[in-house]
Amino acid sequence: MHTPHPLLVLLFFGFLLSCGTPSKDSMASDYIIRTFGPEDIPAPDALKGKKLNLPALLNPKSILWTGKYLVVAERKALDYHLHVVDPDSEKLIKTMGKDGMGPGEIVAAYQLQRGKSVNECWIYDHTQKLMALFDLESSDALYQKAFRQPEKMYLAVDMLWNSDSTLICQLADGNEKFVIYDTLGNQLSSYGNWSLMLEDRSPPPNVVSSVHQGKSSISPDHKKYVQVGLLRDYIEILDTHSGTITSIRGPEHTIPDFEVDYSAGYPMAQLTDLSRPYFYTFVVAGKEFIYALYFGKSVDLFFQDGELSREIFVFDYIGNLVKTYTLDHALFSLAVDEKNRRFFGISSDEDPNVVIFDY
Repeated sequence: MHTPHPLLVLLFFGFLLSCGTPSKDSMASDYIIRTFGPEDIPAPDALKGKKLNLPALLNPKSILWTGKYLVVAERKALDYHLHVVDPDSEKLIKTMGKDGMGPGEIVAAYQLQRGKSVNECWIYDHTQKLMALFDLESSDALYQKAFRQPEKMYLAVDMLWNSDSTLICQLADGNEKFVIYDTLGNQLSSYGNWSLMLEDRSPPPNVVSSVHQGKSSISPDHKKYVQVGLLRDYIEILDTHSGTITSIRGPEHTIPDFEVDYSAGYPMAQLTDLSRPYFYTFVVAGKEFIYALYFGKSVDLFFQDGELSREIFVFDYIGNLVKTYTLDHALFSLAVDEKNRRFFGISSDEDPNVVIFDY
C-alpha cells in the first residue's frame, strides 16, 4: 500500500482548514467577493435636506435626475404617473404619463432610466411589458415611442437599456442572474447563477432569487450594472464588458430565514422572520461611484412609523466603501447630481415629497 508523503498530508489538511475560514476577500476568475463589517464603515457626514411642497405629488415613490430635470413617479396614479420638476426653481414644470392602456398611455412607472438627452426619460411599465420613452419638453402627456417585450422575453423583468439595441434584465424564473437580450428577444448572454448565493444548494433558483430581491441601476456609460439586496445586505456589480461580477457583502452579513412553500403549486420563498431587517432600499450607479440607500433596521419600524433609510453608503466600482452620509429626512428612493453634488430623494414620511441635499 502506498503511503502519502508527510508534506502532501500537511498541505491537504492546510487546504481543508483554509476552506473553513474564508479570507475577507475571495477571488475567482469571474466572481469576486469583497466583505466589510460595521467596523469598516467611515464616520458619516450629516446632511440637512430641504423638503419641497409640491401639492401635485400625491404618493410619489421614485425619482430620477436626467441632468436637467427631476422626474418623479407616482406609486399609484389617478390620472398621470409622472411629474417633471426643476430643482433650481423648486417648481413643478409639468405632469405627464397619462394612465391607461390606450396608445401612448402607461399603467405603471416601475423603473426610470435616463435617455440619450437630458430631455428624455425611459419608463419601464411592467404591467404592459414595455419600455416607454417620454420627451420631457413635449407638450404631449403621452410617450413618444415604446419597445414591447417579444414573446421570447416574457420572463424578463427589471429591464434597463444596455445599448441602443440590447437590454439587461433579470428573470422572473430561472437560475441565470443577469441576462442581456437584443430587441428581437434573443438571449445574447447571461452572468452568474442565483443558486451559488447560498451554501445550501437545495432551494430552487427562483426561491433563492426572491430572497435576494432588490433594486438595480446601470452606470451612465452602461459599463456597470448594479443590484442591491433588500432582504440580504449585498451589492452585485457586473462589468458588462468583461462579464466579471464583484459582490460586496456587509455590513451585517445576514441571510433572511425562509422556507420553501409549495402551496401555490410551485416553489416560493416564505419568509419566517416577520421582524427581519431591510438593508439596501435603493441604488444609483453613478459615473465613478455607487450610491446606496441603507436602512439596516427591522421592517417593523417602517410599517409602524414610516421610517426608512437615513443613510447613504458610497462605494467605488472596485467594492470599497469610501464615504457615508446621514440624512435628516428618511427616504424611499434616491437620485444623484454628481456634477453639482446634490442628492434628491422622496421622503418616507406621512406627506412624501421631494427632498434636496447638498453634499
